[in-house]
Amino acid sequence: MSNFINGYVNVANLLLGVSIHFTHITGYVLGGIAVLLSWFYFRKLKEEKFLIYLGVFIIYGLIRAVFSTEPAIAYNTVFAYFSHWVIPFILGYIVSSEIAFRRTFWTYYTAFFVLVAFSVLAYFGLFFQKIGPDLYLAREGLLKGLNSHIGLAGLCLMFSFFALGQALYADNLSVPKKRFFVLSVFFFLGALFLTGSRGYYLSAIFVYSLFGITVLLTSGKRAAGLVIFSVIGSACLVMALYFLAPDIKTRINRTNINDTNVQERLCIYSVALREIKAKPVFGFGPGLGIRQKEFFDFLPEHRKNVMTFPHLHSFYLNLAADFGLTGLVIFFVITFAWLKKIHRCFTVGAGINRVVAFGLFWGVIGILAGDMMDTFLRGPRVGMDLFWLTGLLFGSTKIK
Repeated sequence: MSNFINGYVNVANLLLGVSIHFTHITGYVLGGIAVLLSWFYFRKLKEEKFLIYLGVFIIYGLIRAVFSTEPAIAYNTVFAYFSHWVIPFILGYIVSSEIAFRRTFWTYYTAFFVLVAFSVLAYFGLFFQKIGPDLYLAREGLLKGLNSHIGLAGLCLMFSFFALGQALYADNLSVPKKRFFVLSVFFFLGALFLTGSRGYYLSAIFVYSLFGITVLLTSGKRAAGLVIFSVIGSACLVMALYFLAPDIKTRINRTNINDTNVQERLCIYSVALREIKAKPVFGFGPGLGIRQKEFFDFLPEHRKNVMTFPHLHSFYLNLAADFGLTGLVIFFVITFAWLKKIHRCFTVGAGINRVVAFGLFWGVIGILAGDMMDTFLRGPRVGMDLFWLTGLLFGSTKIK
């Protein structure tokens, strides 16, 4: 029986690695079955402290939902967090072997690489931009990759670090393969630029600057030279794409304080801050921050369209309005434990564990920065990816 269950878990993770870039529905189905089977891994799961932190957040959300004005919406929101954080984490964590982890990660990486490659071809008119109902590889001058252009940007940022980690830390990697992965870094950063996500432009600059400073302070001349080469190469690539992609050029040139998107974000941020001031400790309840219509009344009429937004356009403001500063503090504790454990996996791990830990550490930081202006950590895309990869890494490193 145990061999059968282990086999299912391995196959489920492999299937998710292929399908998660195309649909998150398989994450719900495969992860849900894995949760039902998690009893067989109870001993392993109960030792994972990070799962306890996630549980505290979910339990707090359920308690807050009980006392909310619209419990049905609040419960659905908490269940969404559970589905996009806890379920994929458990599915990844109970992977039965390092070999299964390796196969799953490279399946996931390869599928994303191929998807982005075809999306770039579609962007320049060399492939179909639309491949199904509401399935776009590129649209309106933005790289989509069957995702939101912003979500794709976050994933491209993380995958650039996976490629860089492979070039820096993979065991017994030949020189041609190292060069391929270095070029892959530029490939993913170029794809990020084509998404047109200005928030992730800032996030990429921030996280790579932070990484560069870390390397310069802790590593030798060779690593410092690699950083300088990467900065110059990225700058040249961005300049080339700036002129090759006129829609992106126009999007960048029109970015200023009067830009419609900027003004809409500033308006909804002001709404969020008013809500947090009104109920700072516990918030209005999960999923209810965006539904407090009275806080939109002070906006000018031509900006009240932001009432139709599905969220408050900043993960942290959205979380504080929904869960209060209490929920925000719980999330910060989760984030600290999250990054600390990933870094620990990097320091004690080897081979693919070390590579994934490196990419995930800097990728999480980049997406945390990007979510100052969006809410992709809530899932299903991006959020589900992050917590599933975290589960894979933590479970596999624990095996080793």
